[in-house]
Amino acid sequence: MSEVTATDHVHELADTGEISAAIADRLDDNGFETIADLLIADQKDLEDVPYVGAGRAADILAAVDDVEPEPLVDSREVVLEATLGEKLRVTMADRRGYANAFAVIDTEEPTVWETPDGDTWRTRRIRLSQKMAGDGADHEECDLVVGADGVRIEDPPVKSQKRYSRAKGWRVESVGAVGRVEAVAFAQLRGQQEQADVKPEGDDTWRKYQSRGEA
Repeated sequence: MSEVTATDHVHELADTGEISAAIADRLDDNGFETIADLLIADQKDLEDVPYVGAGRAADILAAVDDVEPEPLVDSREVVLEATLGEKLRVTMADRRGYANAFAVIDTEEPTVWETPDGDTWRTRRIRLSQKMAGDGADHEECDLVVGADGVRIEDPPVKSQKRYSRAKGWRVESVGAVGRVEAVAFAQLRGQQEQADVKPEGDDTWRKYQSRGEA
């Protein structure tokens, strides 16, 4: 399937006869817009798409197996440009088990800093959740922060951290965009954000309750 490239739309698979147009529509509707989205997905990701079972998911992955992936986008730029409802795959340097998709459930605008020598650099904090609609528990959410030293996790998705020198750290190896949440989940996230926008400034005590679905 050499005529298909990673930047092509997923409907190219229908045009080449690899999948039906209906399945291409369903993939597109569920965040798999390009071939690149499929290249970084696993079989379970595809099985979550309605009417894509285990067999069909395996066939889709086999169809794109020989497509060359595009060069990785810089992780800092992925976090700086992420929008509400985007799904990010965070790969930890020391905790391989956390290489799974998180949904962006809250964002802040990047802060631009001027350096003494005239350069500029940006920092940003976004909130991630393992629950695509953002209604997870404390240990299912974390903050992803872009700083001068790269990307890091704060408030990691565990209830407590081990306090000894040999404990594995929370260093981020890479961050990649892997699609969007489903329309229903995005509507819920947007409603939560609208509720947050009408809250009074100054006292942010409400935020931890609202973000946990307890407001």
